[in-house]
Amino acid sequence: MADLRSLMLEELRKSSVVQTTSVDETEELLDTGLEKNEDNILAAALAYLDNKGYRRRADNIDFAKNMIMESSEGYDTVIVKQKRVVETDLFEGASQEELRDAMSVCELETLTAIHTKLERMANIRYEYAIKALDEINLEENRPKGKLGDYVSIEEILNEYGGKGWELDRMYGEPRGKGIRTYLVFKREIMD
Repeated sequence: MADLRSLMLEELRKSSVVQTTSVDETEELLDTGLEKNEDNILAAALAYLDNKGYRRRADNIDFAKNMIMESSEGYDTVIVKQKRVVETDLFEGASQEELRDAMSVCELETLTAIHTKLERMANIRYEYAIKALDEINLEENRPKGKLGDYVSIEEILNEYGGKGWELDRMYGEPRGKGIRTYLVFKREIMD
């Protein structure tokens, strides 16, 4: 049988509503025990760069060496700074009732989000824009060297799409010897 407390903790950790851990970051000075000389400072700088995943470029090496020299000031040995991160589980000693309360908060937040989405879907409103084209030009048929006068349907769709419009429908009407094409765009009105 599954442990109810473990299941509740697992669900709480998945939630973005409740903070389940606390991170404490401290900076420590570590004594390497190495004599403070150019070779040892260089070795510590290279180890630092490798540990952090930085490239061994001259500017990175100089920066790391300067940082180590500042940390080692006043000491006879090479001193390096190191960050120590301690992560604490906030629910480690929580009772089942406390976990249940936290789960209720998560459920309430989820229901509120669902309600908001349903409300928006039920009351969705759109605004429309219509673009009339006497001819449809495809990008693949663009004449060489013709940029200004030639407007492709892809350019029109990208222009409107970049402004948040989506193509709702496209229809044509006879016009003289040709057909005039209408592109109907829509976008949601956000209140």
